[in-house]
Amino acid sequence: MRAVRFHTFGSPAVLQIEHIEQPVPHHDEVLIRVAATSINSADLGARQGHSRLIHARHMPMIPGYDVAGEVVACGPAVTAFVPGERVFGLVGLRAGGSAEYISVAQEKLARVPEQITLVETAAVPLAGLTALQGLRGKGQARAGQQALIVGAAGGVGIFAVQLAKIIGCHVTAVCRASKQDFVAGLGADEVIDSTQHNYTASGGTWDLIFDASGVQDFDSARRVLQPHGRMVGTRVSPRNVLAAARSRVQGGPCFRFLITKASGHDLALLARLIDQDRLRPIVDRTFPMEQVVDAHSYVESGRSRGKVVVQMSPDLV
Repeated sequence: MRAVRFHTFGSPAVLQIEHIEQPVPHHDEVLIRVAATSINSADLGARQGHSRLIHARHMPMIPGYDVAGEVVACGPAVTAFVPGERVFGLVGLRAGGSAEYISVAQEKLARVPEQITLVETAAVPLAGLTALQGLRGKGQARAGQQALIVGAAGGVGIFAVQLAKIIGCHVTAVCRASKQDFVAGLGADEVIDSTQHNYTASGGTWDLIFDASGVQDFDSARRVLQPHGRMVGTRVSPRNVLAAARSRVQGGPCFRFLITKASGHDLALLARLIDQDRLRPIVDRTFPMEQVVDAHSYVESGRSRGKVVVQMSPDLV
């Protein structure tokens, strides 16, 4: 089979299309013919070497944490799926979705939504799960709360805005001026231009701050949180670990960081919301596998509005 791989860390130019052995599903694994995968910040970070201590032992590495495609074979312990079904999922830390085939444990998968294409479905797993688990889990979001979404125009942010509205929050979104209309169209009640206004000095207060961009400092954000408010970060770093521990000791507003979990159960909920026309993935551009370098470069440029998808098996979509 063909797969996108990189043997060294670096720019998009390190990505190569190579012929490798097709995987075989073991035990509770499902072999998927991949229709498409999407590019997340995690893919960029892995390729650039930001997590080289984790990924160095998996080199050469196949990027791609999201997959959508068709089941072609099942391991002997698989009870949830049969060949021919279309599924999507978050494949885990080792990635591997940028290939024509991948084996994934059945509990990480769900059946695809019926109302959208496999290309659109490939945009959902990592970003959608991060937003869902950050808001409902770590953030404990509830109807009637004031929620602030930082990085609202990014891959995670577009799901966070929509899901916060579904939960029943009043949503204030933070993004660049060029993307304000786009974010307002997702349902945000208010939009703050991040290039002109510092929301931490705006005089407003929120019950929940969800940092979809992973760059907000809790020490600055806590002064605009309600006394029992929460901030949820999407990036694990020594600073965030320390901030979370300190907030537990100090009391008042708390900080929690999220490690997104692959969950077929949570994906099934996202699929239902999509089929109910309450949630929609936004795909900015689609690239063929042969243009994966261009796809990564485009995401790195910061110009995308929504997710960027790479097709692995175009005949499936």
